[in-house]
Amino acid sequence: MLLIMPNMSLSQVNTVIINEQFNDNSNLWDIHDEPEALLNLSNGQYHMEGKMLGRAITSTINVSGIENNDYKISAEITKLNGIDDNGFGIIWGAKDENNEYEFVISGNGQFKVIEWKDGVKKDLVAWTFYGNIQKWDNATNRLRVEKRGKFVKFFINDNYVAVLQEVETFGNKIGFVLNETMKIACNYLIYEKIERENTIEFQSIKANILSAEFNGSIIEPELRYGESTVLKVVLKNTSELQVNNLALMISSAGLIHDLEYNRINMIEMIPAYDNTIVSVSFSADEEIESGNYTFNIDLVDGNTNILDSKTVNLKIIGRSNYYVEKNDDYSNPNKNNPNNNQKYSQPKKSSADGCTKGCSYLTLATLIVGLIMAIL
Repeated sequence: MLLIMPNMSLSQVNTVIINEQFNDNSNLWDIHDEPEALLNLSNGQYHMEGKMLGRAITSTINVSGIENNDYKISAEITKLNGIDDNGFGIIWGAKDENNEYEFVISGNGQFKVIEWKDGVKKDLVAWTFYGNIQKWDNATNRLRVEKRGKFVKFFINDNYVAVLQEVETFGNKIGFVLNETMKIACNYLIYEKIERENTIEFQSIKANILSAEFNGSIIEPELRYGESTVLKVVLKNTSELQVNNLALMISSAGLIHDLEYNRINMIEMIPAYDNTIVSVSFSADEEIESGNYTFNIDLVDGNTNILDSKTVNLKIIGRSNYYVEKNDDYSNPNKNNPNNNQKYSQPKKSSADGCTKGCSYLTLATLIVGLIMAIL
């Protein structure tokens, strides 16, 4: 598919406005110990602890001119302990607690972007699993929000994960948020003003999917419980200039619980007349159920047009089916106990705004519609 879209050559200079390393409290962060939350500074970190179920804790400071600037906000956060099925992260563009934006991750490896406007919450990007999030207690992750023109990009551990278009800014406040009963340590927060000059050229773009296969094999690939495999997708740019800001969307017709993979994979740039490889890891939980599944792969541009599509198949073998297929009575723990054919545990209960493993499966359609890639 041949499309017309702008290519921008950028010359940019960043000016650091806030470089908070938490060596002191010159920026006037909230410090208190109350029944619902504990906030304090110690050992070069800003500690936040939520003590009550159903309660979100926020802490922000003012920066000047954020409404009119392009900017980059970077933070590093360590989840010390607490629940894993709800969010913690950074706030930006805030006026108060009822008018703000949140970019949060969870202990079980998902991310989300939220808008609060006049106290009403809207999910701009629904809960989505991302494999490069460091999980569980004592894990440290870097979050970054970049506004360039009318687009806002999101990064986790320097990996480009999502972009939004036409995000209204409510105010000048930036800071941190955590939900419910968890404790985090904020290691730094940096706010940079971006000044840039753009040279816009229009180019013809032709990008497609050359190949897509699991572990280099196109013949009946299999994935067993407790194991991982890699889907390798080769993309080709046949344009005379580089292609910017594409996304690889991976979906399945059925709900596959206990299978983790990145459903959205952002491609920031493919050089002119060049290929790029996107590798997506698929991991099967110990409780995975057997089945033959088809995955749809869509290459999408900045206007959410589908440039190219392919399908791949994957056979998944669960624990009980693995023993049945081996036809070994002595190694089959389910032979004399039919109740063992059930899943080993029920899905986790989520809190009101929490994220169990199933969240991203149920919200993929919403995410694809809401995600508009930047045309830079």
